[in-house]
Amino acid sequence: MPGLTKAQLRLVEAAEHSFDRIYAAQYGEERWRNSLRPALLRNTRYAMLVNRYQAAEIPSGGLFTDDDKRKLQTIDLLFPLPVGKGSYNSAGNPQQLRLLAYKRGDLTDPSQPVSIDEPFPVPQVTTNPDGSRELMAHWNLDAASLLPVRLLNPMPGDKVLDLCAAPGGKSIALAQLLRPPTMDDLDAPSLAGGCLHSNEVDPARHKRLAANLEAYLPPALLRSGEVKALELDGADPLSITSLPLVRAGGYDKVLLDAPCSSERHVLHAHARARQAGKVQATLLLNALRAVRVGGRAVYATCSLRDEENDGVIERGLGLVQKDKKKLGIKWDVAVRRSAGAEEETWLEGWAERTKHGWVVLPDHPGGGQWGPLFFSVLEKIPA
Repeated sequence: MPGLTKAQLRLVEAAEHSFDRIYAAQYGEERWRNSLRPALLRNTRYAMLVNRYQAAEIPSGGLFTDDDKRKLQTIDLLFPLPVGKGSYNSAGNPQQLRLLAYKRGDLTDPSQPVSIDEPFPVPQVTTNPDGSRELMAHWNLDAASLLPVRLLNPMPGDKVLDLCAAPGGKSIALAQLLRPPTMDDLDAPSLAGGCLHSNEVDPARHKRLAANLEAYLPPALLRSGEVKALELDGADPLSITSLPLVRAGGYDKVLLDAPCSSERHVLHAHARARQAGKVQATLLLNALRAVRVGGRAVYATCSLRDEENDGVIERGLGLVQKDKKKLGIKWDVAVRRSAGAEEETWLEGWAERTKHGWVVLPDHPGGGQWGPLFFSVLEKIPA
């Protein structure tokens, strides 16, 4: 490593060895060394979420040539869901998120070289002759990051809180599912009565979140308050319980994409993963406080570590039990791995089961090379 002193190099090597010990113990020495670690060190694979409010199929404006378009494949995020209140099935849900990725070779064959994905074009700001700006046409992301959005199952009429929303990719996806697909008049208020509150406490990140919402969503959604950027401390129960919708009974759906220490870039930087489970468990408890009884919360992280994934679910459930004894709350929490056998079969094509949820890892035998991403679905039920 050029530019490092011998002492600095020793610290970096020690951190890398510690990192390897942690994950070799968790995932097994053979898998970590031969499969998972090499997969994490490859270039991140990205997909493109097409903005429903700007483009119907593939963003135009010269971003993609006809040859580019032939290389694209649709990523199917429309898994089976049971018919009934709070759910909708594939036949009755034309609000499929439009997600595209470049086609890949056979990643399941180790004898085949792994190709590096071509980068997607950066979203462009288009200014009209009258000086107004077009909405951004797409958002680049890891396709697995939209699985928590799908498992949250937002529908027109739902009141949704994205508790740790910056920079805003998941909020933009959520907003695409909260209006009926036949509603063409984007300046009209939503007849369904739903809303999306996207929260970020850090001032700089909140500013970026608000700017992204304005860049991707019709102005009417923001003017009417149908979509709103909040700046609350998600770890502070007083901030959460002060929200009018929480005082009125709670949100229908809450997404907690928790900040984590073990993001993929940590491995590339040879940095040590730090345990942050206590903060995450507090955030999870507040997410559960914010959702109504009968509602759903999805917890997600980009962490590899059990302590920040299943461990946080267990700590959060423990905090709920303490509140029941200390405060006499009248609700409980149930972990819902999925909505049924069909959905589990679909998820197995993306992820592997954990104790309380699922984890997407880039060495998954399906060959998608997505992740890492952990998610768990929780339902708030009467005590």
